[in-house]
Amino acid sequence: MSRALRLPRAQPAAGGGLRRLRRPGLEANAFALMASSVLTGLLGIVYWIVAERLFPTEQVGQAAAVVSTATMLGSLACLSLGGSYQRFLPLAGSRARALILGGLGLTTAVAVLLGTGFVLVGPGADRLLHTDLERWLFPLLVAVLTAYALLDPILTGLRRARTVAVKNVSLSVLKIAPIPLLAFTGTDLALFGSWGALALVVTLVVLARLLRPGPGETAAPALPPTREIWAFQGASFAMTLVLTVTPLVVPLIVLSVLGPAHSAYYNLAAALATATSMLRANVLASYVVEASAPGADRPALTARMVRLMGLVAVASAAGLAIGGPVLLHLVGEHYAQAATPLMLVMAVEALVARAPPCTPPSRRWSGGCGCSSRCRC
Repeated sequence: MSRALRLPRAQPAAGGGLRRLRRPGLEANAFALMASSVLTGLLGIVYWIVAERLFPTEQVGQAAAVVSTATMLGSLACLSLGGSYQRFLPLAGSRARALILGGLGLTTAVAVLLGTGFVLVGPGADRLLHTDLERWLFPLLVAVLTAYALLDPILTGLRRARTVAVKNVSLSVLKIAPIPLLAFTGTDLALFGSWGALALVVTLVVLARLLRPGPGETAAPALPPTREIWAFQGASFAMTLVLTVTPLVVPLIVLSVLGPAHSAYYNLAAALATATSMLRANVLASYVVEASAPGADRPALTARMVRLMGLVAVASAAGLAIGGPVLLHLVGEHYAQAATPLMLVMAVEALVARAPPCTPPSRRWSGGCGCSSRCRC
């Protein structure tokens, strides 16, 4: 079969920690995903630093709010299929390609509808999008960011975590390059428009590689009953709604109540906190894929996952409390004064907001996810 659709299988237990990092598995995939999140977060800070130096603060804040809103709408448009891809792609066999294309088509259509609905009746849309061109482009931006985001769990489910890292870091580097060339415009459209255009290019390149012609996967699907899949998907979607509402609403409140400058301050602090929360999600995503593979030693995987989660929580809190204020000072003194207290609050959150993971993949996984979603509510 083609490298693009290489499906994961359970890996034998590896010896020491270094040996585990050299082969596909829980630690190797988790660290590849975490490296992607860390590098993407740091490059994101560089992006906003460069933008702040070359664009007016108000335009940076406006562009940040547009990207944040489009990203959150894209998260809703994904319909929580990311968790299902991580859970069920290892079992999909010859149906993997159809599941990938079907999910991308469905979520892209939903993204366009959500983006259009926000433009027409969304709260704060008139303050967020000032011109007809911005209003026309916004649904397309949501669709692009939806497909771009959904590729991460698809690649993770195929045990291609290193490709996730290459994809995300590539966009993070590429989107910085046009900023000096577009500085003469002084508009927020130049910032979020170039971001969206480059995200589209990266998405198409990765998708073409993922689905390139090659010998097909002939393994018979080993998917659970349809009822179990839908139960898992329903619980996962409920959890996503809970986790998405606040990030969607808060940037709009900041922009409407405090103005574009404070939106820029908030966005920078939130970007750092989001990067640390992604580290926890990376460990869980890798765990889901490995524990879903046929023949997986789930008790041992669970113990290793819990150890990794503890290390990540401590490292995240220290990074936010110590490194966060330093980065804010590098951007500007006004950023440090406005956002440092928020960084300290987010550091505490990194320690205490570790939601209980779902139970290991089994016929009762969907029940575990339902429990987790109720806890989060």
